[in-house]
Amino acid sequence: MAGLLPRRLQESSAMSNFYVGNYKLRRAWFLKRPPDVATTRNVLDELPATRAAIFRLLKTEGFSSIPRIAAVLGVSHEAARKQIAELHRRGWIETDCAPDDAEQRARTPGRRPVRYCLTVAGDHFFPKQYPEFMIGLLDSIAAEGGDEGLNVVLAHITDERVAQLEPRVASLSLKRRMDRLRAIYSDKDPFTEVQRRGADYVLVERNCPYLNVALERPEICSTTVSALRRLTGCEVVRERRFQDGDAQCEFHIRTAHASPVEKQPRFEAEPPRTS
Repeated sequence: MAGLLPRRLQESSAMSNFYVGNYKLRRAWFLKRPPDVATTRNVLDELPATRAAIFRLLKTEGFSSIPRIAAVLGVSHEAARKQIAELHRRGWIETDCAPDDAEQRARTPGRRPVRYCLTVAGDHFFPKQYPEFMIGLLDSIAAEGGDEGLNVVLAHITDERVAQLEPRVASLSLKRRMDRLRAIYSDKDPFTEVQRRGADYVLVERNCPYLNVALERPEICSTTVSALRRLTGCEVVRERRFQDGDAQCEFHIRTAHASPVEKQPRFEAEPPRTS
């Protein structure tokens, strides 16, 4: 278990507790990370300067209007309007998201300018720490519940993935199942393909959606292996791995080692790679 946990979590003796379900968890180590440690790149820096400035203004002020945006950025009303129209078309901002304040309306005679704010999609241009949170959560579960507690959580993750995909493949041949299982991570995933290897199949994934977490805690990858076993009724081995520098994961579905789907274990950690 010690190998699963970062040294700071192993050595910490003054972390407060919180609860997730029935598990009492320690406050994750990443919440105590020094503020000067950069964890994510700033996507806003890759946007055109005017567009990035509008995002930052809306984030800082909560909402704003085209006249306000034009004044703050020092651009014309028409230039601000065009930028806002494009951001709205892309679904990154929305209108009339400020509270309806009767007193404010009374102080502002005439028609009030349309106000804009960020949507959830627009807010994702700002730095997030989802991978760090997930890693810290897994570590905290392991610290409190041991391997058994962690496996319970990973089994639940596996169950949800199987429940989502099973209705799509239950009545299909293995060949057609494999085509549907290209959606193991997301529907119409352009970076996943199925290859034939003799009588076997290989599911190739070139864009791991959990890469930052998987590189630090490869246990999460066992949820995919277990889900594929349950959905195909075959032995599944991950033969190439992002963690090993392969730039993709390959899940080998071995048809010669088939067993009834209902007899597949709910979740099983994959063994260490031996070759």
